[in-house]
Amino acid sequence: MVIESAQNQTFKESLNLQDKKFRDTRGIFVVEGKKQIDEIPKDWNIKQIFMSEKYQNNVANSRNIVTLSERLFNKLATTQSPQGILAVVKKKQYDILEVLRSAGLFVVLENIQDPGNLGTIIRSADAFAAKAVFVSKGSADMYSDKAVRATMGSIFHLPVIDNINMKDMLSLLKEEKFTIFATSLKGKKYLNNIKIPNKSAFIIGNEANGITNETESLADELIKIYMPGKPESLNAAVAASIIMYEATRK
Repeated sequence: MVIESAQNQTFKESLNLQDKKFRDTRGIFVVEGKKQIDEIPKDWNIKQIFMSEKYQNNVANSRNIVTLSERLFNKLATTQSPQGILAVVKKKQYDILEVLRSAGLFVVLENIQDPGNLGTIIRSADAFAAKAVFVSKGSADMYSDKAVRATMGSIFHLPVIDNINMKDMLSLLKEEKFTIFATSLKGKKYLNNIKIPNKSAFIIGNEANGITNETESLADELIKIYMPGKPESLNAAVAASIIMYEATRK
């Protein structure tokens, strides 16, 4: 059966998926495109799959599929050239204390505003084997279509926990014996010159303003990236990627 009427209740409810408040209330988010959907592990709950009438590829999860006319699917999709398939996925809940029991690299993001930067940092964290990414309150919505697309499926590969209170998070990291590094132009040490312990957390701040003064005061070490060129700073996602590469290398 192909749904063709915009008055259809299933379609009308599915349009609510574009509203953050609706996604937050239901604890769900949208993943567009076959490649991204193929990245979803089996232990994640796919609530619904929508595909367009002309979509031809095989769908591994054959349950809970709703077929829409091309016109309705294009209204539901957020990309300019939809591939014809999207999934509604249940957000995964993590126990922060359980996550912090592992040694390794952890990334804490404070007030990152651009969803593309947010998604790219999550992708880099996955690439450089970070144990988890914590996203502060006031940051971009990591479950927005742009952020999810920018992760290229990496959002499914490691714990990403949002709506974090920075002060509480940093206190918890200290209790768990993590060394907390914060990126800041006030830093006296360069990234390539520091010793990085096995239990380390790196804070990346807002694109325009960096980290807050309170966060600076709670960090164990303020660091910066050596840049012999003229720019004062780097894009947040680029800086985060360099930091994670260096931390992994060491």
